[in-house]
Amino acid sequence: MSSLFSLLLPKTFISFRCHSVTRLRSSVAARTMSSQSSQRVFQLRQDPLTGNSEWIIIEDNDQPGASTDGLLATTSYLDMLNDSRRNRAYRLAIEKTITEPCHVLDIGAETGLLSMMAVRAMRGKEESGDSKGMVTACESYLPMVKLMRKVLHKNGMTKNINLINKRSDELKVGSDIASRADVLVSEILDSELLGEGLIPSLQHAHDMLLVDNPKTVPYRATTYCQLVESTFLCNMHDLRNNEAKTSDGVRLVPPGLESLFGIKSQQYSMHVDAIEKYIKLLSEPVKIFEFDFWKRPESNGELDVHIEAITAGSVHAIISWWVLQLDSEGTIFYSTAPRWIDSNSEIGVRDWCDHWKQCVWFTPGAEEISISVSHIFRK
Repeated sequence: MSSLFSLLLPKTFISFRCHSVTRLRSSVAARTMSSQSSQRVFQLRQDPLTGNSEWIIIEDNDQPGASTDGLLATTSYLDMLNDSRRNRAYRLAIEKTITEPCHVLDIGAETGLLSMMAVRAMRGKEESGDSKGMVTACESYLPMVKLMRKVLHKNGMTKNINLINKRSDELKVGSDIASRADVLVSEILDSELLGEGLIPSLQHAHDMLLVDNPKTVPYRATTYCQLVESTFLCNMHDLRNNEAKTSDGVRLVPPGLESLFGIKSQQYSMHVDAIEKYIKLLSEPVKIFEFDFWKRPESNGELDVHIEAITAGSVHAIISWWVLQLDSEGTIFYSTAPRWIDSNSEIGVRDWCDHWKQCVWFTPGAEEISISVSHIFRK
């Protein structure tokens, strides 16, 4: 999914194109690699020189006696499990979506939380103790699989959940799973929404693993953006110009590398609430695009968005976030919006968390700006 925005400002016409090829390519490349010889986990890292963010693969050969605590500690699993608002939203949506015993597929099962929610939802809807429901959970990271097995044993659900140590695109109906799944539950989102290999995973699931017109949790996601002016925000990412204003004579920017230390037209994930008083809003929030989990996504796309400024100023950056609609009726939501965005009663007040942030797209000094935010899947 790629996005093309047209921003209409007083006396100014700004257009920018979005690409996120780098991060998605990293995820796609990892998906073509076998998980049999060694185990892998995705980890988001940022290059301190260029500021570019990308998903890298950490290899773990799982040697006998080797501790995996270090690798698990570097992931965002603990932070996600402590996000009680996220957990509650998923639980309510799963209980509402699963109306009878069925086959549920959990992609990227992690600790098994969503799988266990599905089992509990079906237990409350079984007739005469006759259980026809089943949950298939796939998780490619072996240390997490081992942890999930312990969690399932502790909760007495080892017989209810078929845990498979594979990526979802390695699963085959007839060998790994008995039949196509009626319901898909998943949480493979990042701050950009689509950067964690979501599109190819859903494409394969809809093609090979799910029934026609499946139920899904989440149901839909919508991304929004807002134009802002913030000298403070720019200065946080502009060592070159900040250094030029100092009088101590100390220079940290090497000659010939000035472009690496200035503001760049790229995306940064960060908590903007902490610097709200340094941000001037230049537009109302505007919807960028919707993404439906319940239908097969396209590999790429393009759209136009027009944004009208509500006050004069310089567009230093665009802040984006997403709202997750977890049920088909539109009553259960989760949002990564900044706190200055009014939340409805269903979303509630957002707890602080580090696994999902807002995204800031800088627009340094030009009337025609090209920002990298694309979602193009290439096999």
